[in-house]
Amino acid sequence: MSLRVLTLDSVFDLPTTYLAYWMSKIAEGARRMGHQVLSLRGGDATINNLTAAIDSYNPQFLFIGGHGNEETITTTNLQPLIVACTNDQILSNRQTYFISCLTGVGLVPSVVSKKGIAAAGFTAEYVWVVSPPYLPAQDIYAKPFERMIVKPALEVLRTGSWSSWYNKLQSVGDEEEAAWLRRDDPLASQVVLSIRQDRNAATFVSTEEEQPGGLDISTLVVAGYVLKALLGG
Repeated sequence: MSLRVLTLDSVFDLPTTYLAYWMSKIAEGARRMGHQVLSLRGGDATINNLTAAIDSYNPQFLFIGGHGNEETITTTNLQPLIVACTNDQILSNRQTYFISCLTGVGLVPSVVSKKGIAAAGFTAEYVWVVSPPYLPAQDIYAKPFERMIVKPALEVLRTGSWSSWYNKLQSVGDEEEAAWLRRDDPLASQVVLSIRQDRNAATFVSTEEEQPGGLDISTLVVAGYVLKALLGG
């Protein structure tokens, strides 16, 4: 069955440059699966355009990326896009993945309480390691984190199950951690710590599936001379 998919991401700093590349991979994969895809990017990633697209295109799945906090996901220059208990009712009767820090704490459950079918996000900062010259398609240190976003996103489109999304993210994280533990690389430990934090922070709320429980939410901080990319505010 062909689904209507919408992706939205702003591009205005280093973290969102990486995120935009990952979102393009989600859109590309969704099209290969035979789904319809509408992408709002950069200057088009506004609340007015999102609202218009929901009205006219009526997406079933939304993948929204940007900086965020417990109650809000933002767009270009940190302008609020979706805010819990303010305008999140526009996501009712849809399934939404917030690829953003902390949105799993408040925004995700708020969306489902407004009759969203399901929503997913992260309960801590989503962090990853990057290296010069900061080219997302080539940066080997960022690849594990790209895979932990893209592969689970395509899995939920394939199965329609957020439990499958969660399990895929966990398994990809496990595989990447094992691979980096074997690497003789001075930054390997930083990559592993970030994988663990992101994997542990994944969560979803669904009206049709049981929410994952017992998550060990990490507060690890990637430090040192590695640039840590944050999708937090």
